[in-house]
Amino acid sequence: MSAGSQPDFYMMWTEGLARIWPPWEFYFWHHTIPAPVWVAVIMGLVFVLLPAYPFLEKRFTGDYAHHNLLQRPRDVPVRTAIGAMAIAFYMVLTLAAMNDIIALKFHISLNATTWIGRIGMVILPPFVYFITYRWCIGLQRSDRSVLEHGVETGIIKRLPHGAYIELHQPLGPVDEHGHPIPLQYQGAPLPKRMNKLGSAGSPGSGSFLFADSAAEDAALREAGHAAEQRALAALREHQDSIMGSPDGEH
Repeated sequence: MSAGSQPDFYMMWTEGLARIWPPWEFYFWHHTIPAPVWVAVIMGLVFVLLPAYPFLEKRFTGDYAHHNLLQRPRDVPVRTAIGAMAIAFYMVLTLAAMNDIIALKFHISLNATTWIGRIGMVILPPFVYFITYRWCIGLQRSDRSVLEHGVETGIIKRLPHGAYIELHQPLGPVDEHGHPIPLQYQGAPLPKRMNKLGSAGSPGSGSFLFADSAAEDAALREAGHAAEQRALAALREHQDSIMGSPDGEH
């Protein structure tokens, strides 16, 4: 380790850890254990935890199901927050590996950059974990709100007693009072605007190598058309119940 020299980028976090690690020495049976030894110990822990994390998560969460589709980050807030915390830890140590260059270019004390790295290594990762976790929970609540109330239409309606309400487009069926029936959250992306409705499309029939038979393809098309007609009929009925019948009666 010398001034003005840095290792390859993938090893910079280890040098940053060596630079900001306190000069703690331990003595064991007339032998001195210097501070860089603990840097090597932390490196070993990191390289053990990385491949072991999927098994640890499965053990602590009890989720032994097969996930053939990727989960969105918002649906696994703890995993996402841990990943963001690890990235913050890595970035702090990487910047600490060039603290002499930072001190030279920005005309600040080298000791100050060392203490900034020490404090950042302790404070920044938990802070990033908290922010990321709350962000994921907020995104989940936003999706559940759309499933419960529908998509905001931007249409404002004035009620007879003078109150104003915004109309929502339900994503599913409605009850006898015209209120949307809350849908179960499945972790799939949801439309948040009216122009996003139907933008996801629908899966095609058959597989990548083999097509469905003509009879099965026709049956699938007919079923899809019937489902579309039922959805349109329910939508018209719901709109008529809110805005009034076509003849002007309310």
